[in-house]
Amino acid sequence: MPSQKSAAAAAPEPGTLASAAMIAREKLDAGYAKHGIIGTSGTTEEEWDAVGFPDLDRQMLYAVKSNAGGLFSEAEVAAAKKEVENRISDIMDANPDDLKQAYRDVIDFYDAASEDEKATFDWVVDRSEVQKSYFVHGGREDVGLGMPAVEKLMEAWGQVMASGGNSNDLPNMPAYREAMMWWAQDNGGGHHVNVLT
Repeated sequence: MPSQKSAAAAAPEPGTLASAAMIAREKLDAGYAKHGIIGTSGTTEEEWDAVGFPDLDRQMLYAVKSNAGGLFSEAEVAAAKKEVENRISDIMDANPDDLKQAYRDVIDFYDAASEDEKATFDWVVDRSEVQKSYFVHGGREDVGLGMPAVEKLMEAWGQVMASGGNSNDLPNMPAYREAMMWWAQDNGGGHHVNVLT
């Protein structure tokens, strides 16, 4: 039986994604036990709320959404993605008559993500889409991050609009492929990016 000292040494460092995943796992399990719920694809949004998804902080929510450490089920991953959507919807609903401000606030939401989340290409794509929407609705503030991949995706959005396309066309834009390559380079080639699809 491992000693308390060795068990503590094996615990993930506080503030890391691994630590956030373990805490989220503990919180969800406690929620299941408290309410007698088993998380499945048939679990309702109200039940997920009761289990505790709205109480997870941003890093914990990302840990579940990304299935960090393989600790979460497909149903929990889907519930985490829905919770992110709910939080963004709440931000948008707070400014129904001022979409410029609403999108500016959503930009802040994305920028408050952990470094682990920001290191993903999905975050780069989502962040650029919100930035595009902010400008479309009259935003003039410089909300760029100095991130080449984000700025290149802004160029890709320009290509989409110039061609009369929609968001489904974004991956087909030349600037999108460049953004993928730049992102991979910024991440030291540690993430595989297929630029041929």
